Amino acid sequence: MIADFALIPIFLASAATGIGLHVSGHGSPHEVWENWAMAHVISSVLFLGFGIYHVCNHWAWYKSLFSKGLGNKSMVTLLLTVVFLLLFVSGVVLLAVIDGPNSTVGHLHYLFGLVIIILSLWHIIKRLPLLKKMMDSR
Repeated sequence: MIADFALIPIFLASAATGIGLHVSGHGSPHEVWENWAMAHVISSVLFLGFGIYHVCNHWAWYKSLFSKGLGNKSMVTLLLTVVFLLLFVSGVVLLAVIDGPNSTVGHLHYLFGLVIIILSLWHIIKRLPLLKKMMDSR
């Protein structure tokens, strides 16, 4: 439960720093871009860690995809998972292999990030009643 709540501000930090990083790449001094990049990497690594914990807590949902099929599964959650994997892979490629600024992979990573923002907000909003109920029961 703590990981579910922690993911929200960490998600917001990762999204805000990703957008800040993108904007700073359009004419800001290099030091400003580097600061946004460092903040984005730190918040994104935190998000990854809490996200892995979150997925582990909900592993039964993923296992049932293989045993029972899509059925009435949330397509938003499924899309969120797929796009997150694309975002993760493109982020690792940017860090490990490619000089990110103005690269094709960098632009793809940014677009995946925008899609993740939309899907994540949808995912969170759909679960607000459940999150509120969890808070009330504490």
